[in-house]
Amino acid sequence: MTWNRRQFISLSAGLLLGACASGSRSPETSGDRIITFWTMQLKPTFDDYMTELIAEFEQQNPDTRIEWVDVPWGEMENKILTAIAANSGPDVVNLNPQFATKLAEKGALVDVETQLTPEQKAAYFPNIWKANRLGDVTFALPWYVATDITIYNRQIFEQAGLDPDNPPKTYEDLAEVAAQIKQNTGKYAFMLTMDGGQVLESMVQMGMTLVTPDGKAGFDNEAGRAAFQYWVDLFQQELLPREMLTAGHRRAIELYQAGELAMLLTGPQFLQQIEENAPAIAAVTDVSKQISGFAGAKSASVMNVAISEASAHVDEALDFAAFLTNDINQLEFSKIGNLLPSTIETAREPYFTAPEDIPTSNARIISAEQLPQSEVLVPPLAGLDRLRTIMYEELQLAMLDERSTREAIASAKNSWDSRA
Repeated sequence: MTWNRRQFISLSAGLLLGACASGSRSPETSGDRIITFWTMQLKPTFDDYMTELIAEFEQQNPDTRIEWVDVPWGEMENKILTAIAANSGPDVVNLNPQFATKLAEKGALVDVETQLTPEQKAAYFPNIWKANRLGDVTFALPWYVATDITIYNRQIFEQAGLDPDNPPKTYEDLAEVAAQIKQNTGKYAFMLTMDGGQVLESMVQMGMTLVTPDGKAGFDNEAGRAAFQYWVDLFQQELLPREMLTAGHRRAIELYQAGELAMLLTGPQFLQQIEENAPAIAAVTDVSKQISGFAGAKSASVMNVAISEASAHVDEALDFAAFLTNDINQLEFSKIGNLLPSTIETAREPYFTAPEDIPTSNARIISAEQLPQSEVLVPPLAGLDRLRTIMYEELQLAMLDERSTREAIASAKNSWDSRA
């Protein structure tokens, strides 16, 4: 089982509802300390892994018992808020930075910055560690990571007169390639999608500042307008499919599998889907690094493990979270789920460094190579969903020539700065 980046952003985990299946805390007996641990849709893929990991931890900590509860995608936000309000939330919970921020704002999560040693903190990639910071508080430990790559059709590149061994590396390159592919083949190079974070992430890579340190709009300036105008120009030059205004990431994959799209800017896990659904396209598919802006920053999605401030056993919960995310355990977890680790030493293992000359292996290696430069480009931010909606709506208006870029950016700034 693998996860796409949208699933990294979408949230879920479970509030226990019945007696046995509920996962509500059992009475502590015989002096055992019970740590409840919620994850998001890891069953059944990780059943054996998690069972063995928990057994090992409990053997090392004989007075502590871990109660693992796994729940479907899409349920976390409402259920964890309900559980915390009822003082029945988990001790340790698997979240992502965007939603964990909402809990951190309420003071519901432990500041792990003050709880771990410098050596423990240094085990994680610095940029990935920062993904779980809000102000001066670090509200979670990084766990597993995803970074996008470029999946591309070598045959379309050849038909367009492009070098299939030299795919675009920057957004400037991408615009030139898009024009040549459209002119020489009538096909689209790629499809921008608005059902995730791709638009905002790309604009940040191109130099846009989303929000200033005091929380105001930081994009109403030359750099912000240039990043915004980049996508407006490509759309108005008919180098992006018009259906991007209404369709999302799934449609982009469909177009690629149909041979109508030259590139996917997405996660490496989709290679398996392409192989299964479109073997002829898979046969001419290759992979390359994530397209980036002038600064070279790569976008990452991060999942984390947070500790409830209301936990009766904060020290034990932290010990378990650190054990869960250590070098050894992250390696095995990454292999099972086709994921990337958040720890530096794990990413140095041969599994992430030894090429096998097949797209899936090369994709994993490319993704891992990007980790030191990768970060959550749209950091934890109060009101992020609102900002994303504002920017997407204004971008669509500009693409449809109902507003100039300057007008759209000014309108977005006004909407953001005047929010209640």
